[in-house]
Amino acid sequence: MTRISSLAANTLLVKQIFRTQQRVFDQQVQVASEKKSQDYTGIGTGTQRLVNLENSREALLKFVQLNDQVDTQFNITTAAVDGMREVIVDFRRSMDNYRQLDGKDPARVKDIQDTAYRSLQSLQDLLNTEFDGQFLFAGSRARTAPVDLGLSTVAEFQAKYDGANVIFPPTRDAHLEDFSFSKDENNTDKLFIDASHFMQFKQDGDGNAATPGSSTITATSSLFQNVVAGSTITITAGGANNGSYTVDSVTTSNNISTITIKTEMLTDESNAAAALTYRDPDPPRLTKIIGTPDVGSLTFNRANNRITAAVAGALSAIPVGTKFTISGTTLNNGDFTVSSNDGTNIVIKDVKLTDDGLTSGDAFFDYLTDTDVLFTAASKTIQIRQSGTTTPVANSFNGLAIGDSVTVAGSTSNNNTFTVASIAADGSSITVSQAVADESDTTGATFTSTASNFRQGGVGDNTGTGLVTGTRMVITNVGAAGNDTIQIKTADGSAIVKGVFTNLKVGMSIAATGTASNNSTFTIKAISADGSTITVNQDISTTETDTNGARLTVFAADGTISAKPYYLGDELSQTVRVSTRRDFEVDLNAIDPAFEKAIRAMGTILQGKQGSEGGLDHNEGRIDEALFLLESSLERSVAGNPPSGNVELTSNIEQVQIDLGYDRVLLDTTNQLHKNLISFLEGAISDVENIDQSETITKLLDDQRALEASFQSFARIRQLSLVNYI
Repeated sequence: MTRISSLAANTLLVKQIFRTQQRVFDQQVQVASEKKSQDYTGIGTGTQRLVNLENSREALLKFVQLNDQVDTQFNITTAAVDGMREVIVDFRRSMDNYRQLDGKDPARVKDIQDTAYRSLQSLQDLLNTEFDGQFLFAGSRARTAPVDLGLSTVAEFQAKYDGANVIFPPTRDAHLEDFSFSKDENNTDKLFIDASHFMQFKQDGDGNAATPGSSTITATSSLFQNVVAGSTITITAGGANNGSYTVDSVTTSNNISTITIKTEMLTDESNAAAALTYRDPDPPRLTKIIGTPDVGSLTFNRANNRITAAVAGALSAIPVGTKFTISGTTLNNGDFTVSSNDGTNIVIKDVKLTDDGLTSGDAFFDYLTDTDVLFTAASKTIQIRQSGTTTPVANSFNGLAIGDSVTVAGSTSNNNTFTVASIAADGSSITVSQAVADESDTTGATFTSTASNFRQGGVGDNTGTGLVTGTRMVITNVGAAGNDTIQIKTADGSAIVKGVFTNLKVGMSIAATGTASNNSTFTIKAISADGSTITVNQDISTTETDTNGARLTVFAADGTISAKPYYLGDELSQTVRVSTRRDFEVDLNAIDPAFEKAIRAMGTILQGKQGSEGGLDHNEGRIDEALFLLESSLERSVAGNPPSGNVELTSNIEQVQIDLGYDRVLLDTTNQLHKNLISFLEGAISDVENIDQSETITKLLDDQRALEASFQSFARIRQLSLVNYI
């Protein structure tokens, strides 16, 4: 009661002191951190502007970081391209020196081919340059090494590319050819067709060993129509025809495509007056001729690739592996390489196919008349069989898929619509979801479905029904050859069966068996619009009506035919975004013409063993071709004409280096702009969030003095009381 101050006054003073104390603390934090606030709340109305400024700064910082990484990638790419230029320049210098000297000297040939091999290895290594787990020349397949030139040894390379029969691809399109066919992709899942048997190999187009010819590979459709001449194809699982071949030409007629390979084989000829010219390996520049007085006469045999001299031992001077030239004959003039020589008989290195898939073996198309249908209740299966046998008829249900509906008509107890539950691997039977009654149909039943492939007319062709069993074959002698026909009719002969022959092509050979008088092979001249009838080139002498149990087959061989390029990446470009409004495309990869032309030039020189028909010493024109390609791969302007009239793409190392330099300048310029803008944004951010040091310190000192005075006055007043006064 004797105190001067009241409780209310005391409380008010304490609160005021606490406020001053908080201001002092806040100002101390501001002075220490140089920031107005430790969170966005303390910024007040400037918060939104600050957040926008900071977001813009962070975006620019990320662009700078990304651009620095891309610039590092470009820097490594530039170093790799510089290395490739050095490799190509060195090889061109070696080629210039080789051209000035004797190109027939075995040592010099070996040196330049060894140099070509080493240069190819260097290019492969550089094109497989990797940075940060990604291959720089692989397009978007950055995890895959992009280049595989198939290099192991010079000998193995020359064994594949002998320079005569299998040549290194002479054009860019041939060099980059890429495909693999193991079935006829135009005839998958069609009735009576096994698409895995799709090739016919012919040793000679006319089948006559006494006339010159070329070996061919014919597809059962237009499958090969886009194969490029000059490309190297590989046949695997093709039996006797496995190996690598050079495509000489590709033709397509009546929707059937044929590859003609580069062929080397003798033509049967006897008692030929001829001369053999060859280069004596010691010294290698001396050309010798063995004429008729020395050998008597020559006999040529295609079957065993043999040239036989009438005079025993007359050919003993020609070494194995040597190129020789035959002249003066009617059918066999040309260049050949010795595979073996006993002095009287020379066996040449040949390239020819073995007849396969022509008249027997596997079937591409296989159609039987008078087929039976077996319905089995216990297993819910429907199977097509050869008439009167238990032998299943393959490919009968091709075109169906699990879940498809199939409607049966013409049976005794199973006319119904069924749902396919499974299909036999050979396509001869189906298992259905609904119940079936035991029945063996011998009179003919019809199967139809909405499935587009389950139609004798084929995909997208509304001609024909689905599968018709119990049919008959009508073979008609209309008159002269080229007019006679083979037609398919229903079991009672009352109607034609449409679509049976729709998927065949004019020119195919079709074999008839099981007939009374016309078991033979026919060539299709025409196919009726409804696919029920074929007209054949051969003369049918005996007409047969309603022949049952007959069979029509088109034969073909299986296997895989492929062409593999050296490039394993892709051609997709990658977009580099250097800012929010600017980007550019990166499309440099290992098939850029600058690199591809150099690889092709080196491969052209490396192919062919020295002294053989395809050796560099026997093909000196390759030197100028390779030099042109090397020059074209290096420089933007090249004198002369492309080899063999080929049109070469213009990209070159010089342009690639210019483009890389431009991209790096663009990155550097953009980054500099980003950094300038970042500096501006940093200043703007500082203006919003940073304190004015002088002003804040002044306020701090002022509040400090106020706080000290408050404490002093508060303490003084606390000491005042009425007792003390009295």
